[in-house]
Amino acid sequence: MTNLKLSQGLEVLRPKADKAFPIPCNEWDVLKGKINDLTTEPWFFHSTGTTLIGAALATLIAIWTGAVTTTADKNTIVIAWAITAVCLMVGVVSLFFAHAERKAHKSKASDVLTQMKLIEQRFEREEI
Repeated sequence: MTNLKLSQGLEVLRPKADKAFPIPCNEWDVLKGKINDLTTEPWFFHSTGTTLIGAALATLIAIWTGAVTTTADKNTIVIAWAITAVCLMVGVVSLFFAHAERKAHKSKASDVLTQMKLIEQRFEREEI
């Protein structure tokens, strides 16, 4: 039981025997499908972003309808515009983070799927 030696000085080791689970192809396909669909929704950033954009729109509607200008304080309109701008900017940034987080979770699932495809290539499989 000697190892195979190549001309470049590499020594190819024999695989050692180990325990394995036989799995039917249809169950393997179901696992691949579930991993492909696997995502963790970024609920915190998504919820925060949509809430802040909603607050910005509500304040903007109040400014447009004149509800803000009826108050006694003259700085109220400036404060309302500041609230609108800040809520809108932070909401958009939160939605951007939600998109980035969703993409990162999707890439982790695709890494597992790629590894499963590599394992699958070791075997001959008849396509139906």
